[in-house]
Amino acid sequence: MIGFLVVDKPRGITSHDVVSEVRKLVGKEFKVGHTGTLDPLATGVLVLALGKATRLSKYLLEKDKVYRVKGRFGLDSPTYDVDGELSSVECSDISKEELLSVLPGFTGKVKQVPPPYSAVRVGGKRAYQLAREGKKVELPPRTVEIYSLELLSFSYPDFELLVHCSSGTYVRSLIHDIGRALNCSAVVVELRRICVGKLCESRAVTLETLKNRGIAPFLLPPQEVLEFPLLVLTGKEEKLFKNGVFLKRELPPGLYSVLSPTRRFLGVGRSNGEVLKPETVVS
Repeated sequence: MIGFLVVDKPRGITSHDVVSEVRKLVGKEFKVGHTGTLDPLATGVLVLALGKATRLSKYLLEKDKVYRVKGRFGLDSPTYDVDGELSSVECSDISKEELLSVLPGFTGKVKQVPPPYSAVRVGGKRAYQLAREGKKVELPPRTVEIYSLELLSFSYPDFELLVHCSSGTYVRSLIHDIGRALNCSAVVVELRRICVGKLCESRAVTLETLKNRGIAPFLLPPQEVLEFPLLVLTGKEEKLFKNGVFLKRELPPGLYSVLSPTRRFLGVGRSNGEVLKPETVVS
């Protein structure tokens, strides 16, 4: 078994919990892993890799993401969401026009500090572990890219945004920073991941459906998920590729989903224009 599952993660459980539920369905002999975690509060698209597809997870981690997020002004929390210990913050009423005026400042390439309660490693430990131990967590800013921010609704103190962003963007930090830009504070109330790359919520399946109908009907082949150009090899080239041998091929530089003559997925190759290097072989 090799492929990917697009799961519609429910609220209140971790990404690891979803992995554990799917592992029960496929059996302990198969590897299962997620390709980018979601907070327990968050719902939506969680892409799981099964079997040898776990070797391909890194390519999914790099995909752009789309989120729908509901924020609320006038609240603060160490987790930047309503799952943390909430406190009220005094701030003037904010108008729709004021919110719209600051959003352009959060688009494009921006510096962002991850939340103290995040999975970022600090000295070998996760930031959230240090925060739970009462230790001060100072995380360096990172550059992320927010391609677009669309205000979907506004009724103070609540607002809803559609966020299209690069991998590594923390939507909780985005909402927190928007609050600060308006001399207030804001937390995430609801968060849903709509898309990972071109894999969107319309293709996501619930855990309940997987339990009732099984994995097979929903398992996507790697070449469909990775979205790299397809490259079909000859029988001789297949043997060489599987053994890690570079192939002489004049191709546009970049990554390719490499297939056997029978169109079985073999792995990912990287071309420099003249030579194809077997980068990740799974067959």
